[in-house]
Amino acid sequence: MQLLALDAEFQPVAYLPYLNLQWQREYYSPGKFSVQLAAENYDTRMAYLYTPDRPEMGIIQKPELSETVKGRFVQLSGFFLEHLLNDKLVYPTYYAAGAMDAAVLQMITAYKSDIPKLEILPLPAAVAEASTWQVTGEALGTAACAKLKTVQMALRCRYDYQQDKIRCEVWQGLDRTQSQTVNNWVVFSDGFRNLNQVVASTDASSLKNYAIVAGAGEGAEREVQVVDQTGGGYARQLWVDARDLRWDEKEQTLAEYQASLRQRGAEKLLEHQPIQNVEVDVTDGTFRYLRDFDLGDKVDVIVQDIGLAMEARVVSVREVFKANDHIITVTMGDKKLTQLQKARMIY
Repeated sequence: MQLLALDAEFQPVAYLPYLNLQWQREYYSPGKFSVQLAAENYDTRMAYLYTPDRPEMGIIQKPELSETVKGRFVQLSGFFLEHLLNDKLVYPTYYAAGAMDAAVLQMITAYKSDIPKLEILPLPAAVAEASTWQVTGEALGTAACAKLKTVQMALRCRYDYQQDKIRCEVWQGLDRTQSQTVNNWVVFSDGFRNLNQVVASTDASSLKNYAIVAGAGEGAEREVQVVDQTGGGYARQLWVDARDLRWDEKEQTLAEYQASLRQRGAEKLLEHQPIQNVEVDVTDGTFRYLRDFDLGDKVDVIVQDIGLAMEARVVSVREVFKANDHIITVTMGDKKLTQLQKARMIY
């Protein structure tokens, strides 16, 4: 993969003859990278990493020098361009009503402020369902990604090298499951013999399906809404303190405020769903990465040994380039929780 280093003004500095490159693409959050090069090939003017081979562009945030018996090396690391949005806060409060994808773009437009070269691409047509919500004080990028995740959509900032613009857009991967007939199918399963070096797991330890959401007010006067996803079955209850969501009669009707509370409850329940995760090496697999499937695409996954069969999005792609080797590992389904995250979610 070709890498061109740019300076803080997006002017070319040099192509990088790197020794080791790790390119971590993420669907629901900004991805990141790490690249190692000989110290003599590093220039302090380097601020961004552009490649025509992937949609992402890296922000060089951490140059680190090391010296070993093999020589002196510089390790460059950082996040991709979407992380720039976290330089801005959603303040004052943003009130949204309407299709989620359109509302998120409106929020970014309202709060992006002076981020250089950033342009918001209009939606061809809003496709997400209508929702009502509000955000106060959150980092802009984090808030946008969290809202889009609820409708399985994502945020992307592409750098247009020819036009010298950062194009910000909402997007969604293709459906490549067997339940549709528009796109070619992609199936990862024992039967297709393409589960190479697979790590698969299911985890329902933090499952919740019934949220009690408490908003503005005190005591018996507090506004409370319920989100019931039990389907009539056993309720695993979750308390959601949403007093940060305030009702401003000038901005929302009471019904819209109550809808924003239910939206908060649905988002919190999403964090407590069973986690189904499959990580697989697709370097030499049946289906070719970037040709047959890409980040964000929905595919079929079948792991017979643990009785797992699901339609899942490709939520992460980790690429490692070194010497003449290119290793590709994809994660489908949900991101695994760390032990710390699990501890925080068990009340």
